[in-house]
Amino acid sequence: MEEFSKIEINETQPRLLFKVILMRHEETDYEAGGGHLTGGGVEKAVKTGENLKKDKFFSDENPILLFHSPLLRTEETLDAVAKGARVPAENKRKSTAMRGSKIANLEAFLRRKKELGSTQEAVAKDYHEGESHPEIIEPPEKSKERLYRAMEYLIRSIMKNVDESKNTSPQIFAVSHFEIITHLIDDVFGIENIGKYDSPSFGEQVKISAFQTENRDEVLLDIEFRNLRKKVIFNRKTRMIGQITKK
Repeated sequence: MEEFSKIEINETQPRLLFKVILMRHEETDYEAGGGHLTGGGVEKAVKTGENLKKDKFFSDENPILLFHSPLLRTEETLDAVAKGARVPAENKRKSTAMRGSKIANLEAFLRRKKELGSTQEAVAKDYHEGESHPEIIEPPEKSKERLYRAMEYLIRSIMKNVDESKNTSPQIFAVSHFEIITHLIDDVFGIENIGKYDSPSFGEQVKISAFQTENRDEVLLDIEFRNLRKKVIFNRKTRMIGQITKK
């Protein structure tokens, strides 16, 4: 894991730019090709939407933005969550930045997966810590670069359209994949503090609140995962996560 750069900020509460829930797609039948959610996965996603509605994550006062990766299982997850939350999904957006790591050689990937025992933890640990094999699968540094490039694009787009006269901020719900979300979890909390490479599981969420600071190149992120919570800085120029030091 990269060392965090230390960045100073003031104690004053900055303006809320947006809130994001970044969710891994729900339970998928990989044995059947991994295209569709299982029946149980659909039910759980609907329940997630109902809970988000109950917790008032989706509100009529704030704009709602919905994103999913190009893969069907993320779109099905998003549709089911929107159904449970009673949120229109017609304006959902397909984001290539949210896609999982691109497999260049499926036969070689499946062979390697079998060698590792086919468990998610073993495959994920090999992907993130093992030797890179770009001829088989997209290197982890590339998928990490995509994640933070997408974050910078989102921040830039929202800051460009901030209306200081209105006390509103977009509520963003995005469905992605294990390897993308793991980058964020590792950079913020350290994978060793989560336990092992079995996180996030199907349907797990990372909650992010983004705040504008005095320096437009730095955005304060308040991030929650499971029972962990931490505030960090996202540097828009370097596209890196940094620790906070108080003035």
